[in-house]
Amino acid sequence: MAYVAACEASEILDIPANDRLGLSNIRNGSMLLFYYPKKMCNSVVYEEKRYLLNAPYKIHSNSGLFIVLLAAVVMLPSLSIDSCLASLPNIGFSLHAQPAATALILSLFMAGFAVGQIIFGPLCDRLGRRPTLLIGCAVFTIAALGCATAPSILTLVCWRFLQGIGAAAGPVISFAIVRDLFVGAGARKRFAYVGVVATLAPIIAPTLGGLISSWAGWRAVFYFLAAGGILLGMVIVLCLEESIVRRDKQALLISNLATNYWRVISDRACRTYVIIGGLSFGGLFAYVSGSAFVFIEVFKLDQRMFGVLFALNALGIALGALTTGRLSSVPAKRMISIGLAIGLVTSGVLVSLTVAHAITPLSAMPFLMLNTFAIGMVTPNVVHGTMEPVPEIAGVASSLFGSARMLAGAISTEVVAFWYNGTPMAMTGAMLLFAAVAFGFWVLSLRSLDEVRHAAPERHAENSFANH
Repeated sequence: MAYVAACEASEILDIPANDRLGLSNIRNGSMLLFYYPKKMCNSVVYEEKRYLLNAPYKIHSNSGLFIVLLAAVVMLPSLSIDSCLASLPNIGFSLHAQPAATALILSLFMAGFAVGQIIFGPLCDRLGRRPTLLIGCAVFTIAALGCATAPSILTLVCWRFLQGIGAAAGPVISFAIVRDLFVGAGARKRFAYVGVVATLAPIIAPTLGGLISSWAGWRAVFYFLAAGGILLGMVIVLCLEESIVRRDKQALLISNLATNYWRVISDRACRTYVIIGGLSFGGLFAYVSGSAFVFIEVFKLDQRMFGVLFALNALGIALGALTTGRLSSVPAKRMISIGLAIGLVTSGVLVSLTVAHAITPLSAMPFLMLNTFAIGMVTPNVVHGTMEPVPEIAGVASSLFGSARMLAGAISTEVVAFWYNGTPMAMTGAMLLFAAVAFGFWVLSLRSLDEVRHAAPERHAENSFANH
């Protein structure tokens, strides 16, 4: 049975039969360790997984539905942010809040999301992916109900902070699940496809949120989010099996946490990809946080038209991620370089249009779509680059990556709110600022990444995964 389990596991990794080497360490027929040098990973397969909860309607990890399920988990924060965008002016009017205070609805959510990433990364390494996802769904749902009944802007933003913490479970754990089950180009391709499906949220959320708000008021948007959290929790219970086999019993110890986080931060490649991921996401959120005010207040568009234009730009992210998935054989660094260059050029054009007072929805949309396309190209590659060197602590690496992104997004949101003066300059200027810093840092880091790749010895990373 142990040999059969090992063969099935090696098939998941696409290991040829004549390359399966080093079958050893068979103890009472319960554990088998095998090593595959081309994948640079060790995989541990347990024949008996009594501590893992079974899903009555399990979705196989190689199926398209599995990608859809992970994408639904990743959608939580995007749904929470984008469904509220069209309602921000109404929320401010209803709760007698200024635009700067209303912007806290986004920035405090992202701050909570950053804190949640730090919490849920080690927690999923200790408790498992599935139980931790359910905890996150519960926190998210409770906070959404709190937002729906908030009597003041202060109460609302406090609940949004807690909602951000709960939503953080989705992306950090879904990325860790992919890294549990796949390596190399297979993992990078699946990161991209999860991103493609997940962009359905920013495509439909602003329009759906605007419709719900116009029909039943802005509080109904948060009731909708609470219902979504409950539904997602039910799907996880019924369809998602645990992907991690060996839980790290010391993952929550302070000394071990510090060691694991330092291991990610001190790795030059991980650190570079985390910073690039944060900066590119900061540029994206300069657009996300400023778009409602620019399109609705400056350009005088209604909520429905804003939702349509926002959906078109979200489609750019999907096309960029799909391009990465289709071109998974192209070196990741080349894809990142192209994406960052496109982001810098398009942001510069948008600032030029703003300075020349020539920016309109028609003139801005092509460059906004190219900008989001570039971010869709960059994100799957930097996610993969962050976690590939440290697969055995994928939860920690994923949480650090997500925290950096959300902190950059929160800073970007506050920059746009502080600079906003009734013109698009705050949005386009912040986009250019983050794009320029990201591109400059990447150019300066390329040589050091090449040195790491050539100087580092082979990594015999351990990849634990469920026998799917």
